[in-house]
Amino acid sequence: METILTTNARRANLPFGWLIIQTLSRCGVEHFVVSPGSRLTPLVLAIAELGEERHSVCLDERSAAFQALGRIKVTRKPVAVVCTSGTAGAHYYPALIEARESGLPLVVLTADRPPELRQGHVGQTIDQLKLYGTYPVFQAELPLPEPDDLLMRQVREMCRRAVEAALEGGPVHLNCPFREPFLPLEGETLYTGPDGLLEGLEGYCPSARIPESVPDLPERTLILAGPRPWSDPESERLALLDLALRRGFPILADGTNPLRYDPREEAPIIVHYDRIVRDADHWAALAPEMVLLWGEPPTSKVLRRKLMESDLPGYQIGGGKPGMNPLHGRIQWTGSTVESFANRVAGEVGPFGKRWQEADRQFEMVLTQALGEPHPLFEGDVHRLLARILAPGTALLQANSLAVRDAEWFMPRLYDSLQPYSQRGANGIDGTVSLARGLAAGAQAPVFLVAGDLALLHDANGLMHAGQLPHGVFIVLINNQGGGIFEFLPISARTEVFERFFATPPAVDFRMLVEAHGGRHVMACTLEGLETAIREWDGSGITVAEVRVNRKASRDLHRKFLSIKP
Repeated sequence: METILTTNARRANLPFGWLIIQTLSRCGVEHFVVSPGSRLTPLVLAIAELGEERHSVCLDERSAAFQALGRIKVTRKPVAVVCTSGTAGAHYYPALIEARESGLPLVVLTADRPPELRQGHVGQTIDQLKLYGTYPVFQAELPLPEPDDLLMRQVREMCRRAVEAALEGGPVHLNCPFREPFLPLEGETLYTGPDGLLEGLEGYCPSARIPESVPDLPERTLILAGPRPWSDPESERLALLDLALRRGFPILADGTNPLRYDPREEAPIIVHYDRIVRDADHWAALAPEMVLLWGEPPTSKVLRRKLMESDLPGYQIGGGKPGMNPLHGRIQWTGSTVESFANRVAGEVGPFGKRWQEADRQFEMVLTQALGEPHPLFEGDVHRLLARILAPGTALLQANSLAVRDAEWFMPRLYDSLQPYSQRGANGIDGTVSLARGLAAGAQAPVFLVAGDLALLHDANGLMHAGQLPHGVFIVLINNQGGGIFEFLPISARTEVFERFFATPPAVDFRMLVEAHGGRHVMACTLEGLETAIREWDGSGITVAEVRVNRKASRDLHRKFLSIKP
């Protein structure tokens, strides 16, 4: 039966879908990751007009969202995920939480049924309003499409504001209801909307709040460079290095921060700070009086605990997530770029950085010597191999749990610019493989991923269509038969309880799993075998090189190498 509602829907659905996508695109959304569903029709047809390079399709919504986060980290531009109504949008939740904790501009579009269908037990219909609780930095429901000029202008402004909010630091959610029918009748005239609707839209850049002055920074100031902020331009790293050299401030660079791999030999980059902090004598001689925080602090729990106990003053600088203060100290957010902050810091160069560098060299020497002695294969060996053989500029993602910590503990100071990535917003193992795929797609280049067996299994759907990727992912799978990081907990001594509830060793044949998705599996029983597999990879598809590690032996080796002293 024809009604005014169905007539309006036929005439206005496609123009509204086009308006939403065009507004987001012109305001800076770089890419759209679509998971199929019929309610998406007005949005999908508009996305298709953008061209194949501006969109991709992923069947699994959770995987799609983490692929989007990977693209954001590489391109440093907003990415939108688009799904149908019902529980589809719920699968975005883990990635949306990660985006909020990392300050990533993820734009979530959930198609929806019209309001009159929501309380009648209609299929694929749930309450999608505020679906993600308080995690979005902006959320709104768009009005149902109607052939009305003012309504279209209002929709444009809501979409523009969503992108602005995302670029200010976090995910946004737009719920997009559509009434059926989605398509006009053959020959029917579509509603065109007002003239000049999209004029003046352009990418938005939040203005930085520059402090009027910066107090004198003491000689014993540490610069903390933890997991890489999503928005850090090259200019921020250069400004940070310039500040460090001008004042002699040491930079404690996490294994997932690009400063650890900066080619400038004179830069006071410190990589063995975790071991230095564990040594009471060294820490007593090198303890700071102030910290500068660029992004998050390094991953090291030992360092964080020491700095928390010190209750130091300091500043958060740069374009990371506002209000970052996991040290619970007297940290002030400047709201400014690194450049504007550094330009206001005066003073002479001091010897503090040189002292840290000398200690760092001593710890590197004893670690290299200790690793050269015969021992069972463990995770640290893998990270040292990657540091030695990966080409400059290679993208390297370290999965959460133990891999990201091993990168911090064992990746040496390099002078070839690797491009490290991590997922340290909420620190979960969700979507790891999908994130790596997003990185590869965004960079249009192959990516290496180091992941444990549980992290890979948690995102097994990220392997779908593994053989079809032109820009592939090489996964170094550390198979220690369960949660290796839990071996460091006191509960590990209670073997029966520990194995069942904490280690949770999986009974999975990874070769069969990978090949079922069209990927390639290699068993790397030695470092030489892993090196051969890496050198023979052509950069396409997904290759998984499985490295088996004895979990108990690995725990003992970690304790040994983390406690060595010069």
